[in-house]
Amino acid sequence: MPARRDREGRWRYRKTVKLPDGGRIRISGSPTLNTKQAAEVAEREHIIRVLSPSPAGQAKKEVPTFQKFVDEVWWSTYPSSVGNRPSTVEEKEIHLRLHLKPTLGRLTLDKIRGEVVGKLVARLRDESKLKPKTLKNILGTLRRILASAVEWEYLAALPVLPRMKVPQPEWDFLTPEEAQKVLHAAGTRSEETEGSILFALHTGARAGEQLALQWGDVDFFSRLVVFRRSSTRGVVGPTKSGRERRVPLSASLEAALKRIRHLRSKLVFCNENGSALKIDQLHERLWGACRRAGIREIRWHDLRHTFASHLAMRGVHIPQIQQWMGHSTITMTMRYAHLSPGSGADLIRALDAPAVANPWQTTENRA
Repeated sequence: MPARRDREGRWRYRKTVKLPDGGRIRISGSPTLNTKQAAEVAEREHIIRVLSPSPAGQAKKEVPTFQKFVDEVWWSTYPSSVGNRPSTVEEKEIHLRLHLKPTLGRLTLDKIRGEVVGKLVARLRDESKLKPKTLKNILGTLRRILASAVEWEYLAALPVLPRMKVPQPEWDFLTPEEAQKVLHAAGTRSEETEGSILFALHTGARAGEQLALQWGDVDFFSRLVVFRRSSTRGVVGPTKSGRERRVPLSASLEAALKRIRHLRSKLVFCNENGSALKIDQLHERLWGACRRAGIREIRWHDLRHTFASHLAMRGVHIPQIQQWMGHSTITMTMRYAHLSPGSGADLIRALDAPAVANPWQTTENRA
């Protein structure tokens, strides 16, 4: 199988290699640099390692225990080398400290196989009551560690590990009428409250992107907003995708931003003293507006879903929504496709329509 992307947008390779003794071994992995070319190079190097025995007299590299490999090799090299965000590094540290090291720490890397990991998953699911998404993330951390061990020649091949199927997460969005009610209620509080909610509704910004937005990122001349960075728990880093994203300014958002323009800070949305807002403050603004509007309380992230939903309702093409949302794969954007005009609700009524006679069928044939 050639190199391809998985559902998370990660380039991977998988291949069955025939050994000189007639046996076969399946190899798989993903490169440190997430590109197709890097995956193809990693595959070729992996094949060479499998087919090339160690030279005579050369001792094989000792296979370390999982804990030794993580503590002495992987943790000091991988998380920072690929530009993981602080929240991602923190998540991996929790996976290792609470779940992986206590169970797998004493095992050598070559002993960590599907059966061992399957038992770990079952225990975490049944005893620790972890949700499927959390289990999938823990397995992702483990798979990345073992893939690094293969790349750095501590393991010959990546073992086949169980994969978790995670149900599509539930999400909510405001109807156009509800959005107008929330904006009106926010405006009764302050222009900045209204502007911050309108910004999320008209750009689809993630909360961290909005918290890190600077006036220099707003191009009033070209009527664009550029997302260059994101703030997570007060730490500013790259966006989730690691790439810049440009979204056009709507006329109403442009007017709102000009009304709230200030000199307190380079940040667009900030406190009176110029300090950065926190995510809790965004939620307070939104929930207060929802209560005053008589609308259910939704998450700030649901304003991002609202942005995409309203675009789909108005017939904007899914690839364009994907670009503005910054999704790495179109699969994530397809969740909004059912809201598009002509998505099937009208077409399915054709089944209830009377059948149309074939004009080429003769009277005799009909009989």
